[in-house]
Amino acid sequence: MCFNMPLWVYTLCVLLACTCLLLYLLERRERGKFRGLPTYPLLPFIGNIHQVVGDGRHLFQLLDRVGEICENSMLPFVVWLGPCSILVIQDPEDVKMITNAFIEKPYFYGFGKIWLGDGLVTAPGYVWKHNIKKLAGTFTSSVVDGYLGVFNAQTHRLVESLKTEVGKEPFDIIHKYLAYTTLETICQTALGVSKISESIVTTEYYEAFNRCLELIMSRALNVLLHPDAIYRLTAAYREMARCVAVLHHVSDTVMKKRQLERKNTKKTEIGENNSRDSKGGPKFKAFLDILMELSETDPSLTERQIKSEVDTIIVGGQETVASTMFYTLLMIGCKPRIQERLYAEMRSIFGGSRREVGKEDLARMQYCEAVINETLRLYPPVPGILRYADRDLPLKSFTVPKGTACGINSWGAGRSVRVWGPDAKLYRPERWLDDQPPGTPAAFLAFSYGRRACIGKKYAMAILKTMLAHCVRELEFVSEAENLQLKVDIALRPVSGHLIQVRLRQKT
Repeated sequence: MCFNMPLWVYTLCVLLACTCLLLYLLERRERGKFRGLPTYPLLPFIGNIHQVVGDGRHLFQLLDRVGEICENSMLPFVVWLGPCSILVIQDPEDVKMITNAFIEKPYFYGFGKIWLGDGLVTAPGYVWKHNIKKLAGTFTSSVVDGYLGVFNAQTHRLVESLKTEVGKEPFDIIHKYLAYTTLETICQTALGVSKISESIVTTEYYEAFNRCLELIMSRALNVLLHPDAIYRLTAAYREMARCVAVLHHVSDTVMKKRQLERKNTKKTEIGENNSRDSKGGPKFKAFLDILMELSETDPSLTERQIKSEVDTIIVGGQETVASTMFYTLLMIGCKPRIQERLYAEMRSIFGGSRREVGKEDLARMQYCEAVINETLRLYPPVPGILRYADRDLPLKSFTVPKGTACGINSWGAGRSVRVWGPDAKLYRPERWLDDQPPGTPAAFLAFSYGRRACIGKKYAMAILKTMLAHCVRELEFVSEAENLQLKVDIALRPVSGHLIQVRLRQKT
């Protein structure tokens, strides 16, 4: 019967066989470039897709396992999503080479453009290079010092809210309080908007924020949804669009409010944010004001581009500060010795007073900074970042081929025994107080590294120190973190059940 089949069927079968053979040969040639590197067992055509697909908890477990393999083999690890290779790297020397050589990001970052446009995080290299020159000085020490009045006022509100939880059952501090405090603080300082109303900072906003991160991660792990033409036909895209509309309402409201305030400002004061701290402290210039000023002389900073940077700064500021504060309270809550030493430092600086934190106080908080750094080392807010290799790059053990997506494993780098010593997985802030700084800068990746590192480190450290100072002076925290389970929704997050109790501090 087969000899009676039409010629077109034979032709189709031959073409199909030839196509499969060609794809197989191309696949072998591509994978041959990574010969000698550890990887998971591969299946033809799909590579490791079957091992990668899963929820955020599964992705975290994968990241943790790959980190251990990199640590033991002292080599990068390669993961194959079909024909696409992702080279996972955590060795400090390799991290330094890659983050300084490559500024482009893989197409995965495009999944967030419906939300963040061409902001600093998602922008292609040429846009980033243009904008970073203008924005690099946005969060200098002098600018951040001007924000301290808002930091103090917002943290005071946080402490008063936490006092209502005294004597009650353990609660979810990040979703109930920290998320809203950090969002309001970002809106007031980085965007120059004061007295944010409850109609902006809502539960709906934070739920939409969380869901957007989950949807982006879900799409990244499903190669069938990578093409925009396919993704736009799915229910996930429609849900993403609804969530983004909620988030854009916040940034639109902020921009309109600030534009109106600027219009109502005297001509001699246009372009200058006249916000003062609660004690009439120095003036400061907000992130949004700087963008609006630059747009007057730089036509590339359109209203759309400004909006992208606004959305990016809200996301970056809120998520990183809120999650770092959460993990810090979680850690000191289950380690009374560390919490008491932190309180002792605050007593040495502030005595028994409840006065506001000043810039001189921040400089004296050495142990507080060590606590924050140790939290960031072990629990980086974003556990991995990606770069795109736009050319071949020789590393000490391997040459990265052009076209490779390079994954920097911040989680693994911060827990490397080779870098941090045999107690690498222990929470020990004292390591940051040694005369010789621990590890190497390229293994401390909470703020990324290299040419596209985060510009908001000074801002984050200042607000975190201020929050901890107020909280620890008046409250004690109790937690249980032994069975901490984590997931990756782009950000590093607890799965559930890791709650905190609050007690009034007994002053001595």
